[in-house]
Amino acid sequence: MSLFILFIFFNFKLAHLYLTRENAVSLAGGMPNTSTYPINNISMTYKYDVPVELSKQEITTVLQYGSSQGYAPLLEKWKEFQKTWHSPKRNDWDVTFTCGSMDGCEKVFQMLIDENDPVMLQTPTYSGIIGALAPLAADIIEINQDADGIIPEEISKKCEERLKNGRPMPKLLYINPTGANPTGVVMSEIRRRKVYELAQKYNFLIIEDDPYCFVHFLDEQPTSFFSLDTDGRVIRMDSFSKTISAGFRIGAITAHKNIINRLVIHITCSIIHPSFLSQMFLYKLFENWGQQEFEQHFKEIQKFYQERRDIMLTMIEKHLNGLAEWSIPQGGMFFWIKLLGVNDTMDLVMNKCVPQGIFVLPGNAFNYDSSKDDCHLRLSYSYASPEEMDKVILNIINFNCQIL
Repeated sequence: MSLFILFIFFNFKLAHLYLTRENAVSLAGGMPNTSTYPINNISMTYKYDVPVELSKQEITTVLQYGSSQGYAPLLEKWKEFQKTWHSPKRNDWDVTFTCGSMDGCEKVFQMLIDENDPVMLQTPTYSGIIGALAPLAADIIEINQDADGIIPEEISKKCEERLKNGRPMPKLLYINPTGANPTGVVMSEIRRRKVYELAQKYNFLIIEDDPYCFVHFLDEQPTSFFSLDTDGRVIRMDSFSKTISAGFRIGAITAHKNIINRLVIHITCSIIHPSFLSQMFLYKLFENWGQQEFEQHFKEIQKFYQERRDIMLTMIEKHLNGLAEWSIPQGGMFFWIKLLGVNDTMDLVMNKCVPQGIFVLPGNAFNYDSSKDDCHLRLSYSYASPEEMDKVILNIINFNCQIL
C-alpha cells in the first residue's frame, strides 16, 4: 500500500475516532465546522405514519465526515437484518455501505480483476455491469441462462475446457439470481446449490448482485448464495433502491471480513463514504420498524409489481401472440421479449421507436459483445401507466411490420 493511500486512510480513520470518542480534541483533520452550515432541522415521516426528527447531535453527524465503512449504528442494524433474512453459516463476515450496489460491484471488480483475468458473466446481464467490466479488459466467459437461471452445466464445461487446455481458471462468477435483469428469472434453489458446488470445485468467487431480492412473485423468499456460503467465497450486493429509495444511493456489501477491510480502504480513497444523511434516514427506518413492518412493506411491493407485470402480460398476449416469444418474469421489473422474424432489434429501437418518443432497450445492450445481433427487447412494467404500455406495444408491432 502506498504512503499516499496510507495517509488518506489514516486521516479519515482519525476523524472517525474523534467523532466517536467523548471529550476528544482534534487538530488533525480538515473537518469543516458544522455550525457554519445553513441546516438547523431535519425531520421526516415514514410509511405507517412514523414521524422522526433528528437530534442536534444526529444533525451534526450527518453533516460531517464519518467512517468510510458506514454509520456505525446502521451497520449493526444491517448485520441483524442479514442474520434474520439469510441465517449465514459463518461468523467471519462483515458489511460496508456503498453508493448503491452498482458502485459496490465496480469497486469489487476493480479490487479483484486484473487485465486478462478470466471472469464468468451471467448472460444476458445488466448493461451497467458490462460497462463496469469493459475498462478492466478481463477475459469474459459468458454463461447462458434458461427459465431456471444460469446453467450449471455451462460453467462446468467452460471450466473443464480450461483445465484441459492449461488455461487460467475463472477468478469469479457475476450473477443476478433473483428477478434477473433483463430476463426476470428467479434462479431455482437447486440451481443455486449446484452453482455453489461448482464454485467450491473450481475455486472461484461468487458475486451475488441481488437488488431485486424482495421484488419477486414467489410464495417463499428465495435462498441466497450468502446463506449457502460455507467457505467465505460469496460477495453479496444489496440495494435499497428498489425497496426504500433509489435517490438515497445506498447499497451494502456483505462478505468475508478480509474482503470488507480492503473495500473500506478503496472507499476511503475514492468516495470517502456514502451520504451520511441517507444512512441516517435508513437507520431511523430500521430503528422504528420491526420485522413485521419490513415483511408487510416487502409484501406490498411484491403485490404492486406483480399486478403491473400481469397488466403488461395481458397486453403482450393480446398483441404479440404469434409475433414474439416470452417467459413470464418471476421477479424484477422487466419482460424479455424475443421478436420472431427479426435478426436484430437495434434498428427498430434507434430508427423507429426513439424518433417517436418511445423508449425500450434492444437485446444487444445486455450482451458483453454488443456488436452481435440480438432479436430481444427489454420492456419495463415498473413505471408506465397501462395506457402507455398498450401504446408502446402496439407501436412496436407497427414499426416491426414496417421493417419486415
